[in-house]
Amino acid sequence: MTTTYRHSAAFNDLAALLTGQLVLPENANYEQVRQLFNGRVKTQPAAIARCLTVQDVIHTIRWTRSHNLPLSVRGAGHEIFGRSPIENGVAIDLSQMRAVTVDPDTRTAQIQAGATASDLIEAAQQYGLATVTGTISSVGMTGLTLGGGYGSLNGAYGLAADNLLSAQVVTADGQLITANAEENADLLWGLRGGGGNFGVVVSLEFRLHPLTTVLSGLLLYPLEQAREVLHRFNEFIATAPDELTIRSGFLQTPDGQTMLFLSPTYCGSIEAGEQAIAPLRTFGTVLVDRMQPIPYHELIHSQDAYPPKGRHGYLQTRSLKGLQTETIEALIEQGLPLPSPFSAINIHHFHGAASRVGASETAFALRQDHLMVELIAAWEPQDDEQRYIQWAQNLSQALAPYAFKGGYINLLDEQEQERVRLAFGSNYERLLDLKRKYDPDDVFRSTIGHLAPHSLTR
Repeated sequence: MTTTYRHSAAFNDLAALLTGQLVLPENANYEQVRQLFNGRVKTQPAAIARCLTVQDVIHTIRWTRSHNLPLSVRGAGHEIFGRSPIENGVAIDLSQMRAVTVDPDTRTAQIQAGATASDLIEAAQQYGLATVTGTISSVGMTGLTLGGGYGSLNGAYGLAADNLLSAQVVTADGQLITANAEENADLLWGLRGGGGNFGVVVSLEFRLHPLTTVLSGLLLYPLEQAREVLHRFNEFIATAPDELTIRSGFLQTPDGQTMLFLSPTYCGSIEAGEQAIAPLRTFGTVLVDRMQPIPYHELIHSQDAYPPKGRHGYLQTRSLKGLQTETIEALIEQGLPLPSPFSAINIHHFHGAASRVGASETAFALRQDHLMVELIAAWEPQDDEQRYIQWAQNLSQALAPYAFKGGYINLLDEQEQERVRLAFGSNYERLLDLKRKYDPDDVFRSTIGHLAPHSLTR
C-alpha cells in the first residue's frame, strides 16, 4: 500500500539529507518549481527534491522507497504530457544539475542530467564542436536522448541517442552504475532510445562533431501552393544528401496568415549548401526567404520565443513513410485552418546517418527513412481546451492508415500504450528484460513500465 504524505514534518529527515532544497506544497516557490513547460499539467507532487548532487539523488531514491512513496524524475521539464511529476509522490528534480565539460581532444562532452540543448551547444561551440540536439534550446538533453532525439543534424550525425557514448545511472536500489561499451553495455543499448525506465540518469557523455556554422533558415510558400510544393518536396528528400535535413509543415504568421514552411539545415560548406537547397526555391512562390549562414549555437536559439513556458498544449504524432497524396490531403483538409495562432504542424525529416543504424543496434527501432509529424495544439489557459485536443486527435486518426504503427515515445501519452510496444518492434522484449534486470520493482515508469506494467511478469 502506498502511503500519502500531506504534512511537511513527514519529510524533515529527507530534507536534512539533501544539499539541494526539498520543496513542499506550503513553500512559496512550490508552484514555480512544480510548473512544467506545458502549463496544462497540474500534477501536485507531495514533495520536489531539487537535487544538486548525485548523492542527493541517491538519498532521495532510498528515502522515498523506504517510505513506500511513488517516485518520478524530471530533467529540464520540457515535456508535454506531465510524466515527470507524480501525484502525491516525490519528484526528483534534476533541472539545477546543468554542468557541461567538453574535452576538445577526444571530441566528447560530459553533461549533468538537467543540462539543456543550449547548455551543451554553448559549451561545445567554444571549441568549434557540436552534436545533435532538438530544435529548441530549452529542451533537456537527457529526456531528448532517452527517447531518441530528432533534430536538424540527424541526416549527418544520426539521432541524439546515436551520439550517446556513456551514462551514469542511479538504480532503484540507490546504486550508482556506469553504462558504456565495456560496462553494463546492455543498459547503454536501452538508454539509446528506450526511455527513462531503468533508473535515474545523472550524467551523459556525448560524441561531438566539428561544426561551427550551418546554412539554415525559413522558406514560406502560399497555402494555395501547398499541394504542389509538398509533392515536389517528397520527391526531393528521397535523394537529399546527409548534410541536409529539412523540417516542414504549417504555421501561422504574425499577421494571421497560414503558410507552408520548409526549414532546411545544411551542415557542410556554405557553397555546397546553397547548391543543395536551390531546388527548394523552385517548388513554388517563395514569399519569405530567410536562408542564411548562421552559427549553430544561434540556430538553436532562433525559436526560443515560440512557445513560451506556461502556455497550455497538447500534441499527437504520426510517423509517415513519406507524403502521399492521401496524407497531403489529410494535412490540408483536416489540419487547416490551424486551431490557434500558437498551433502548428511540424514535420521532422529522418534520413541519412540516422537511417543507416541497424534497427537492433539501439533501442530506437524505426530506422528507415520517414517523416515524423507533430500535430501541436496550443492555447491560452482561459480557452476551452477540448476543441484543440480534438483537432490534434482527429488529424492524427486521419493520418493513421498511412503511418507506421508505432510512434515516437517521447511524444506519446498514457492512452497510447500499444503504440509504444509497436514503436520498439522486436526490441520490446529485450527492453522488458532490461527492465526486469535493472528495475524489477517497476519504480521508474517513464515509458515501458508506466505504459505497460503488466508486461513485466511472464
